[in-house]
Amino acid sequence: MDVRFVETLLAAVEEGSLAAAARRQGITAAAAAQRISALEAALKVPLLVRDGRRMTATPDCEVLLADLRQMVMLKAGLAGRLAQEQLVGQLRLGAVSTALSDYGPAVVKTLEVDAPGVELALIPAASEQLFKQFEDGALDAVLIVAPPFELPKTMQFDVLAKQPIGFVWPTGQGEDLNTPFLVYSRASWGGAVCWTALRSQISEPTLRCELDAVEVIAQMVEDGLGQAVLPRWLGLGKHHGDLQFTEILGAYREVGLLTWRRDARRPLVRLLRRTLGVAAT
Repeated sequence: MDVRFVETLLAAVEEGSLAAAARRQGITAAAAAQRISALEAALKVPLLVRDGRRMTATPDCEVLLADLRQMVMLKAGLAGRLAQEQLVGQLRLGAVSTALSDYGPAVVKTLEVDAPGVELALIPAASEQLFKQFEDGALDAVLIVAPPFELPKTMQFDVLAKQPIGFVWPTGQGEDLNTPFLVYSRASWGGAVCWTALRSQISEPTLRCELDAVEVIAQMVEDGLGQAVLPRWLGLGKHHGDLQFTEILGAYREVGLLTWRRDARRPLVRLLRRTLGVAAT
């Protein structure tokens, strides 16, 4: 059974007209009628009947509609599956803001050269939000802070950077632990690690404000609005040269790539992993 003929039948049922179905599929009305006749001959039942000015499904056709729609969906799924096995299609990559600035340019350049047929969508958000979107299938891969819980065996998390955590002050300003802190949100995965590191040094730090925006915190410290405890991502030294960083020994924020284990052999995922320096599995 030709799936194109099934698509014509479904279009006729949805549009209520063979002529409208033909227009939708870019064929003539006569060709659409021939396709329906061929299906009726193959199935040995009438499939369409005129009801006033509309074409509607016969009772026999109604019985078959669910299976016919499934057939069309299967065809579409096979095409999508083939696209997954080639360097074409779309890559939906989520990333926390610091990972986006650290790794985004390399991903963009690599895809431009090695996979020009891939449409890249970069989605910035907090780690917890990105994890949820990845889990729900809305993202193909995510660059996030290491989750504070055990991952399902179906997921693969590869650490890209183990970033030291430390005090951040304006260069030239002496160390003063009484200066109010600009706090990396304690509700975020990375912020929780930084808060634990800060509390290991000061039991009751004075807080000026709390926000989930590491780059903004660094800029506010540079502007003399307080001090902070932050991870040392690549962009800290690159974009905030007027800040000094004093490491808190033993405190780190891990950032990595989260993918599905089932996708490990997909060419696009393998290219992404190579770009980010992740060892092959």
